[in-house]
Amino acid sequence: MERIKMKNNAQASIEFSIAFVCAILFLILTCNLFVWLNHCLVRRQVAYEDSRVEAGRSSNPGRSDFYTPPRLNVFSSGGR
Repeated sequence: MERIKMKNNAQASIEFSIAFVCAILFLILTCNLFVWLNHCLVRRQVAYEDSRVEAGRSSNPGRSDFYTPPRLNVFSSGGR
């Protein structure tokens, strides 16, 4: 009886450890996703504002492809 109880405690500890590691990884990946998104929005806005001077000229109506976002890499900090 004592042995079964110890085995269940060990299993609960392993399950808790795995769940905790997964929760931490999810938190880190989510934070990196938000950082990447923030960088993309800022860079896209700057590129858009820079293209507006060009679009105001009558000879050049402007481009719709003024910005290409960088690839998402959630394993590097800053999303760069």
